[in-house]
Amino acid sequence: MDTKLFGRNQPGGLFSIVDREIFPEGNIHWVCSTTGTDGAGYGKNPDAPFDSLVYALTQASAGDTIFVMPGHTETLSSATGAAVLTLALAGLRVIGLGGQTRKPTFLIDGHANNYITITAADTVLENLCFKAGHADIAKGVNVAAAGVEFRRCQFLENTTAENFLVTIQTTAAGDDLLIDGCTFDGVTQATECIELVGANNRTVITNNKINGLFSVAAISNITAPCLGIDISNNAIANHTTAGNDLAGAIDLNGNATGWICDNRIYLGDDTDCLTAIDGGYCVRGGNRAMNEYDEEGGVAGAAST
Repeated sequence: MDTKLFGRNQPGGLFSIVDREIFPEGNIHWVCSTTGTDGAGYGKNPDAPFDSLVYALTQASAGDTIFVMPGHTETLSSATGAAVLTLALAGLRVIGLGGQTRKPTFLIDGHANNYITITAADTVLENLCFKAGHADIAKGVNVAAAGVEFRRCQFLENTTAENFLVTIQTTAAGDDLLIDGCTFDGVTQATECIELVGANNRTVITNNKINGLFSVAAISNITAPCLGIDISNNAIANHTTAGNDLAGAIDLNGNATGWICDNRIYLGDDTDCLTAIDGGYCVRGGNRAMNEYDEEGGVAGAAST
């Protein structure tokens, strides 16, 4: 019988039947801060998990999957400003288990220059919550590899005035970035939510909810143009009241290409809604913007004749 299901037996773990379409390679590891232990003989099954993701990464290999259990909490901290978590295994998937209120939560604390960095291609982060635990953290997550995916993640402030200035920031290596179904929520002044620093071609930013006060824009790509970008079906609220004619929702390099479609936008200043988006050479359609809470959005851009 031909089947995509295969048996496997992890050393120290459970014999299991897995779908190779979902788990194409690598081993499976488990992390839980309430029942786990960082040490030999742990992490191979959910009844004896590792205690921390930081330790699990030292035991994992490229292509592995790490499941983080419901209710897991972990503080990532340094007193000097550093990468407090480094994801450097190509094809690694870190998947959080648990519902909306029990997402595994990672607090970035201790210094304004602490951050998470992703340096390996095709890293996937799914159903995880990341919180700012310090004032004016320069960047929350640094994407320095191609094919990185964020799926159904949350990015929040731990409390008032503990915030990310930039939540996700890329380097020139960050092509084929996917940010899908994520929630970004803040009440403290920031610079950008997503800053595409390099020419991150084929970036897809879709189905997200972005809420905050951004002095530049919620999504920006100013330095070098992204080609083939797709920014679609997002709900974006930039509550900052500073700066008329601010492209406060989406501000792209003048030579960027791709699609900006079906986004819903609120701007807190009295900007003409035509200027909510500066999209370079991107094709636009179905974007609507408003600058009053109790008004329906108007077309964000001049209608084609």
